[in-house]
Amino acid sequence: MSTDTTTASELRMDPSSSRPPARRGNPWAPSLHGVGLMTSIELRRRRPTTKGYIFYGILFALVAAICILAAVFTQADRSSANFELVLILVLGVGMLIAPSLSATSINGDSGEGVLAPLQMSHLTAGDIAFGKVIASWLVSVIALVALSPFLIYTYLSSGWHLGEVAMTIGAILFTVLAFTAVGLAWSSLAARAVASVSLAHLTTGVFLIGTLVAFAIGGALVTEDTGERDRYIDYEQLTPDAQAALEEAYTTGDYSTLDAADYPCVDSEWAYTVTHTDQIAWILLLNPAVMVIETAPIVDPETWEKDGRAAPGTFALLHQQISDARLGPVEGEATRWVYDECDDLFGSGAEAAEMTEEEMEAQWAADEAAAAEREQQLANLPRNPWPALGVLAVLFLGSMTIVVRRLRVPYKKLRSGTRVA
Repeated sequence: MSTDTTTASELRMDPSSSRPPARRGNPWAPSLHGVGLMTSIELRRRRPTTKGYIFYGILFALVAAICILAAVFTQADRSSANFELVLILVLGVGMLIAPSLSATSINGDSGEGVLAPLQMSHLTAGDIAFGKVIASWLVSVIALVALSPFLIYTYLSSGWHLGEVAMTIGAILFTVLAFTAVGLAWSSLAARAVASVSLAHLTTGVFLIGTLVAFAIGGALVTEDTGERDRYIDYEQLTPDAQAALEEAYTTGDYSTLDAADYPCVDSEWAYTVTHTDQIAWILLLNPAVMVIETAPIVDPETWEKDGRAAPGTFALLHQQISDARLGPVEGEATRWVYDECDDLFGSGAEAAEMTEEEMEAQWAADEAAAAEREQQLANLPRNPWPALGVLAVLFLGSMTIVVRRLRVPYKKLRSGTRVA
């Protein structure tokens, strides 16, 4: 009896008896349980206030109003335009909200004295980092769920297949996840929340807008200046009789009565440029919005109805523009056909000037066929979302590496004025 009492007394007096068991394994690697626990903690702590609910309500009402107005004013035929609009809104809402939340997560907790207790718990740096980024990213998932009625309604007339929808939505969610991690990285590096939020949105703007600006500026570096020389009759030197004879020949189509000596020719030089966009198209492919467009299904402008799809929508038309940049100028565009009016009238081209109506119609049909072939080539060019996906993967992994390193304790170096407890 006394032995049991003594043992209990000794345990109460021994400070080591109240210590938690020692950590096992890697002190920074995330675990499924730790990440889930940190995510739930973060979601509870960052529950919106009354002002937050008002903001989200206004934002949702605005997005819903845009979707409803688009549905009202869109033609009743099958169209993917409304479905693609909802996808763009999901991307925009996610890119606006999720990085903003993650950009205030670490420095905000540090300023409130909440971060240090988390770091001193059995949660590893990886648990805290991944839990925070998942909690902020879930906001975009909630936005997707909130807009799901519009997604389902517009999907029914979009002509998309379920696998294609899953691919594009997955690309949107991965894009938001990557920039959420970027916001978290800035939160771990910047002491003030205002600075980290600004830097997070600046990074987003560099990829969404900066790549378009860089592509436009880069076009000047791959532009080729090409000069051309055409030949025309010098009308200022023609006599009245020669002018009258020429006008009559144009009217009747008979040029045999004209004397070439009466019609002096003059060279006309002019310059134009050809931009080899195929050399800088990779800049455009780094844009996250372009990546989302490139995950959309290919819609053939001639066989879409037979393929059971809707008419080419916004994504299909943008894919053609992206394909045009990837392929560059049309072959032979840099060596344009030179026009020689004098040769047409008096030389070997005189027969061309006397083309029959059937020959002219055949020429027009050939030109239209070439244009249709080019359109087919642009519309059916294989999709290429991989450059942007690779960059986003690097952004995500690099950002999470920075966050984990910044959250590991003990600290080796602290900024002046940093609060840790």
